[in-house]
Amino acid sequence: MHDILEQFNTNLPFPSVFPESFNNFSEGRDYFTFRNLGHFCHVVSKMTQRQDNYCDMTYADALAKLLAGQGDFPKTEQDSIRNLVRSNLHKRGLITEDVYEAYRYTVDGVDVGIDVGKYAAGEADCVISPSRQYIDFFYELYINVSYPHWVDNSQIRTNCAKLLATIEELERQHIFIKIALVLPISQPSNNGRNFFADVPLFSHKDPKSAETMSAVINDRLLRKFFFAILENYYGDDLRSSYGNAVELNDAMCIGNEFNEIEFFKEVVLSVGA
Repeated sequence: MHDILEQFNTNLPFPSVFPESFNNFSEGRDYFTFRNLGHFCHVVSKMTQRQDNYCDMTYADALAKLLAGQGDFPKTEQDSIRNLVRSNLHKRGLITEDVYEAYRYTVDGVDVGIDVGKYAAGEADCVISPSRQYIDFFYELYINVSYPHWVDNSQIRTNCAKLLATIEELERQHIFIKIALVLPISQPSNNGRNFFADVPLFSHKDPKSAETMSAVINDRLLRKFFFAILENYYGDDLRSSYGNAVELNDAMCIGNEFNEIEFFKEVVLSVGA
């Protein structure tokens, strides 16, 4: 076992914030809970991978991109998927055309913007606020990165791009998303125990863009970094299959075909927006 993995207490109970359905996977498992994305990056930066060509990229190159917060999804392709997602959502009437908001002048100091030049000149009506007041909603999203070996990396990349574009649109509607990764694996080693890991990624109000999110949520997350963790933790006891994928209720599996319409509607319905 790698020294850095010995610092984990893998017998901790699941946190109370987890959906109750996760408890179906709480018995007989090795549990790796990471404090945050920085903690995860630090741990995987101390490791290497046995088979260095997974995802057509060396572990060193994948790690450099992760630490730099750099995705490698081509911008033109991301823009194309973003436009497709927005078009589909608009056709279903789930989002409206972008419009500039009308502003009204105010001196009440609530939800304000300031024309700095006029303010410096002593003009009291330079303080403006939007004519529409928004209500913020919040949603907790668990992304399950456990998927079987036959799921192609290109499918993961497309699913991630569509998901991230949809999250962008939800947050434009003032539905702010908290994102955590979870990884359940059934019997990855010969010791007969299961594996579970979770990584908090973004809080509700953390700035999120497809570029920043795709630096983490991508095809390399499982087959580069978590594979390295499994290799370094289980050693020779690790099965050649790396275990079996597990689906969880109340978590979106990134290996399944992503439907932006259903996801958008589910989130809106859940928060009551």
